[in-house]
Amino acid sequence: MSDPDRATVLDQSRPNSARIHTALLGGKDCYTADRAIAEKLTRNKIAPAFTESRRFALRAVGYLIDHQVTQFVELGCGFPHTPNIHDVAAERTNTARTLYIDNDPIAATHARALMTGHTTHTAEIDLTDTTAVFDAITTTLDTTEPIALLLSGTAELIDDAASMIAGLTHLPIGIWLALTHITADIHGHQVNSAAQTLRAAGITYHPRTHGDIAAMLTNYRLHTPGLIAPHRWRPEFLGSDRYDHATEPQHPTAWDLSAYAAIGRLCRT
Repeated sequence: MSDPDRATVLDQSRPNSARIHTALLGGKDCYTADRAIAEKLTRNKIAPAFTESRRFALRAVGYLIDHQVTQFVELGCGFPHTPNIHDVAAERTNTARTLYIDNDPIAATHARALMTGHTTHTAEIDLTDTTAVFDAITTTLDTTEPIALLLSGTAELIDDAASMIAGLTHLPIGIWLALTHITADIHGHQVNSAAQTLRAAGITYHPRTHGDIAAMLTNYRLHTPGLIAPHRWRPEFLGSDRYDHATEPQHPTAWDLSAYAAIGRLCRT
């Protein structure tokens, strides 16, 4: 995962993927350089894809809890922004456990400071180091019970996201995956322009096709309606009573959106 702040974590003049994402969601943990990039993206068709992808991820938590999943790993959590994964989970069950993972040391520090509790944990790990991710999961969560991996707004930042996802399928229990991914299949010119804006700022970014994303999910049995735009994935299913305002899709389902989303369970062979 390439990010210009990795080498110089305190350089506020250089945009950072986690802070740009926070700015797009309306958060405050960002600087002028990040806001400048975010403002460019908000004028682009890619912007609703970011916000609806986040709403889907939060909505997925409630859906997974209804399927007896109470352990969540957010891969690439970025900066805390209420509601967070554990906020939505706590509205549905008092047994939820959450592990937040990010390679950005400042994002991880914020997560440790602001998302505290005996059922909430944070680890600073590069997601491409799947051995370290695996170790964090197995030492933090109960590996005899199902675990959901949440990957939203992050796979696009990884050169070989398919290998990263495949590397996390070896846990000896039930693994679920809730994934969103930006695509240039829809509004391709604008999405590719947005990707170029990010790359020019030193941030690796890979929109992928429906076929590319489906290939990442080959080992998962996808729940209906399969791999589809996030605002069309079970829009009637809300995350919690308290956070319905944050989980309910705002982009009209009749409109196209430059992202895909899916929830699936790992198939054991």
